[in-house]
Amino acid sequence: MDPSPNLLDVSETPTAKPPARVSGAWTKGVVRAFQRLGLDVEELCGWIDVDIEVFLDTTGRPPRDASGRLWRAALEKSGDRFLGLSAAEVWEARADHLVLLLLLSADRFGEGLTTAVRFQELISHGRVLTLGEHPQHHPVHIHKIEHELPVLAHEIEFIAAILVKIFRFATDDRFTLEEVHFEHPYRGNMEQYTRLFGVPVLFGRGHNTLLIGDASWTLRMKHGSQMLHAQLRGMAAGLHADVRDTSFLDGVR
Repeated sequence: MDPSPNLLDVSETPTAKPPARVSGAWTKGVVRAFQRLGLDVEELCGWIDVDIEVFLDTTGRPPRDASGRLWRAALEKSGDRFLGLSAAEVWEARADHLVLLLLLSADRFGEGLTTAVRFQELISHGRVLTLGEHPQHHPVHIHKIEHELPVLAHEIEFIAAILVKIFRFATDDRFTLEEVHFEHPYRGNMEQYTRLFGVPVLFGRGHNTLLIGDASWTLRMKHGSQMLHAQLRGMAAGLHADVRDTSFLDGVR
């Protein structure tokens, strides 16, 4: 059954705001994860009237709301109440983007993550990640940067879970979390959350947050190189300036 047009179509809602845009490298990863789950993404793209190549072009920046519509179509087709977690489980971490290379090339994990967060718009559609303050931990907050379509809890869970996979990939599986916090209420299936995060997961909290301890924050990176890191920072700064010249919806919800 095709999804309801009201669920997927936001074209009837007038807006004067320019659309927030995300990197094609991000949407390609989402598409590949959905395909590994057995979803026919070309069919889903037909439902939402978006060419699949829009999501696969790593040089492009598709609208965030188009990605949001794809998530809604995948939910309708799969019926998976934990689609974000399921997609994250099959998503593969690769060192194939400048933002990830900034993390990998730093001397210490915390330095690399701070740099990656600084230049995150190269892959995201706004300041999705911010680094918070805590007396005992290093919080990484995950924000809902929205245009017309609300960001789903499934998308937030997907982001949180793949961040942990990236952090483990970057540190040869030495990275560990302290806790995971989600704003949305608990929906069941704690076993899957535990399998993905390996630490307590709390719901109904004030922020979507990954809490990182000092031991992980100060991990020395196996492939760290100050010379390479400095070169990559220079490249990122130039590209980031170009991206920031375009219109972002930086409001945090």
